[in-house]
Amino acid sequence: MQYFPFEFTRPLWLLAAIPAFAWLVFIARHSLAGQSRGWSRFSLGLRAFIVGILILGLADTKLSLIGRGLTVFFLVDRSASVPSSRTDRILQDLVDRTAHLDRDERAGLIVYGRDAGIERAAAPKIEVAHIESVIDRDATNTAGALQLAQAALSGPDVTGGKRVVVVSDGNANVGDEILAAKNLATSGIVVDVWPIDFSYTEEILLDHLGVPAEVHPEEPYVVSVVVHSEVATPARVQLYENDQRIAEREVQLEPGKMRLEFPVVHEEAGRYRYEARLFTPTDSSVDTLVKNNVAYGTTVIRGESRVLFVGVAAEHQPLIDALRGSRIALEIVPPAEVPTDPEEYFFYDCIILANVAAYQLGVETMRLIHGVVKNLGVGLIMVGGPDAFGAGGYRGSPIENLLPVEMEVKQRKTIPNGALVMILHTCEFPDGNMWAKRIAIRAIEMLTPDDFVGVLFWDGMGSDKWGVPLQPVVDKARIASAVRALQPADMPSFEPSMRLALQALQQANAVQRHAIVISDGDPTAPTGPTVQGYIDAKISVTTVCIMPHGNESADTARMKKLAKDTGGRYYFVSNPEELPGIFVREALHVRRNLINEETFVPAISMETAPLRGLVEGGFPPLHGYVITTPKPTAEIALVSLEPHHDPILAHWRYGLARTAAFTSDSGGRWASDWTGWPGFEPFWAQLVRYVSKRGSGELFRVERTIEGDRGRIIVDAIDAEGSYVDSLQIRGRLLDPKMSEQELTLQQVGPGRYEADFDARNAGSYLLSLEYEDGVKGHHQTGVNVSYSPEYRHLFSQRERLEELAAATGGRVLGPDDDPFDRDVPVSRERTAVWDLLLQIALVLFFVDVFCRRVVLSLDPARKAIAWARGRRGPRRTESTETMSALLGRQKSVRGETERRRKRVAVPRETETTPQPSAPKRPKPTPPAEPAPEKPQSFTDRLLEAKRKAQKELDEDG
Repeated sequence: MQYFPFEFTRPLWLLAAIPAFAWLVFIARHSLAGQSRGWSRFSLGLRAFIVGILILGLADTKLSLIGRGLTVFFLVDRSASVPSSRTDRILQDLVDRTAHLDRDERAGLIVYGRDAGIERAAAPKIEVAHIESVIDRDATNTAGALQLAQAALSGPDVTGGKRVVVVSDGNANVGDEILAAKNLATSGIVVDVWPIDFSYTEEILLDHLGVPAEVHPEEPYVVSVVVHSEVATPARVQLYENDQRIAEREVQLEPGKMRLEFPVVHEEAGRYRYEARLFTPTDSSVDTLVKNNVAYGTTVIRGESRVLFVGVAAEHQPLIDALRGSRIALEIVPPAEVPTDPEEYFFYDCIILANVAAYQLGVETMRLIHGVVKNLGVGLIMVGGPDAFGAGGYRGSPIENLLPVEMEVKQRKTIPNGALVMILHTCEFPDGNMWAKRIAIRAIEMLTPDDFVGVLFWDGMGSDKWGVPLQPVVDKARIASAVRALQPADMPSFEPSMRLALQALQQANAVQRHAIVISDGDPTAPTGPTVQGYIDAKISVTTVCIMPHGNESADTARMKKLAKDTGGRYYFVSNPEELPGIFVREALHVRRNLINEETFVPAISMETAPLRGLVEGGFPPLHGYVITTPKPTAEIALVSLEPHHDPILAHWRYGLARTAAFTSDSGGRWASDWTGWPGFEPFWAQLVRYVSKRGSGELFRVERTIEGDRGRIIVDAIDAEGSYVDSLQIRGRLLDPKMSEQELTLQQVGPGRYEADFDARNAGSYLLSLEYEDGVKGHHQTGVNVSYSPEYRHLFSQRERLEELAAATGGRVLGPDDDPFDRDVPVSRERTAVWDLLLQIALVLFFVDVFCRRVVLSLDPARKAIAWARGRRGPRRTESTETMSALLGRQKSVRGETERRRKRVAVPRETETTPQPSAPKRPKPTPPAEPAPEKPQSFTDRLLEAKRKAQKELDEDG
């Protein structure tokens, strides 16, 4: 049975044909009256055809035709488990196989690992010089590659047969490739497989390093190392603890697994990280993969919790002494030494950031702190100062998300803002202009949309100009793009650019105004009136002198004097790496408007837990603070005086932790009156203890396992009497090595036992915080390490898995001689919407119908043309003579009949009459006129005249 070539998306519209055609027939009786029967039928048919076309268009008619050709997508596994040499040979084979395809055959290429990318779209041949797609090779996600291929083969330009060829070792470890292949099969796409066979027959690896999650001080425990070998060989195993080697063993490996145990005991609390390393003899040919020769594990020995204090100790000595006096253990580190390993935060109950600027921490460290606070429950306190909160550049940072206050000032009528102009003379040191763009963009990143920024430079053609005119920092991307286009030249004098900057800054609607000049110092100094203009307008100028040459002392002196006269700072730089930090620091100078240095006594807004026992007698005065805005759900304990009521002390709960903001300082400048106050030590001790992480209970015993790309957490809940604790609601937050979060819910699987699986596809440390409720809420933290990607555990290809994949879709297992372009595939049908074409046809036919009904066509011109054409060809001898004789006879007959009728009729017959008001008088008979003498006529003229007369007589008879 032939497939019907049309499909209708809205078939109910076809029912409209019945009333539509009935209506056409009805109106045809009136609108077509007076026309000949043939012409009426033609007009009715034309109208019906037009209406039918419109109904087909409304039904969204699609033309369904059998597609032609064949499109094949090759999915090449580029994961780390596949030897690179094999992949390179396969790619070359694909290039060769697709070099001479038929005209209707096309091939495409997708490469994949953890993710997938279309390396070459479907084309008449594959041309690959080198792989351009950037993919993560630490996993094999065949399912994802199949989904991408399905999307690529679903495009409107892909018709005919469709096939996918999976070129892989079969060691997929992410996703369900069988399910993905079945989805392709339902779409008519055949999935074949092309196995990559390999085996590492002489490989050894470290399979596992086992260590308890948590032990008590002086409790012995064992670090176990499991070695897997495919061959008999000598080897050496070393064990490191916190980067110090503590044991080494020489072993003779046999095929299979060997377990080595190392007993350990510690008296001191802390985190102990273990690393096992596997070595083979240097002259041995075994062990070609080295990334699987290491394994990691971590254990925690619980003890006294500590507070991580980040800041300069000398600036905060009163606060440090107060906390230590309250028996709070501190670990003091400068901003540059903040821990970067997430596991180190297991031992901190609280983090204090004391007057630390955002640029001193860096984005990655701030993201890490955000993760451990939110997911591990570590408390956070930010203590104010000139480099804290909004003045320290925290607006829009991960730390701002943690705090109960916002850095943007919203509640004031006049929003404090700043204006910054940068003058760039950077062409005279190596890569100077590259550094100029980098540092300018870095400074712009520190500003807010309320601030203004501008950039000046000398163009090398005789004029100083604005690379970025002074403007609000609303579109940072656009401003950064303008900065990247700059090419500063050798500026002869500071005067023009500094005069332009002065004029713009004087007109800027900003509270704080500042300029930065970077140069080698050799341009001519600005004039006295220009410098005085900066002084009068209270605009500070910071100068950065980098790599001066020529008269060095004069150049540096010129730069120093300019900074000193205007109240700015002077920097001498010999290493360009110092420039970004300087420009960030100076950009934050315009944020000093967020500092309110006035003396006041803080008012109690709400008596919260940190203030208990301290409210009687009030608080000493403060001499300044950083202006912030409280977040809607924050608890505001202390505020400034009217009319602003800015937050001084605020706290709230964020994730699993509590965080607090004290917007004044720790006692060195603004809170100097607090250091002698009797409540100083209790205030800070209560605040730190309030936000600190609650201690872990003894309820849990935790095991952690890793299998492939999945991890499992197993919890045994046992009370103090040794009985299992059932029906607990245990929730977990997992922080992976990339600082991504996973939510876990542990399910009870046995008496007192709870389990949950998690995604462990990334190598590195995973931090897990468990929260449970057993009458009271409790927390427990643990961690697990993934030593290396599961790709390095695959020592053999999995041909059976590929055969299963092919069988699930009816595909083939291809060999070297099999043709991937075999046409034995389901052929798809090409569906094309034709409603627009139908509408165009209906529109044209509508005008045809109107034309035919309004214009009367005569066939005489056509007859004359035919006769003229025949006359041009000349008379035929026999046929023409017979035809002429018949016509002449008919002419004589008609003339005779006409004469007889005229004689019988007394009054001539009127062909047309005009109605008159009264009856007309009968006219007298008119005798027939004498016929005029006929002129000689041609043969054709006589013929036409005879035809006209004959037609006239016939009309009169009718």
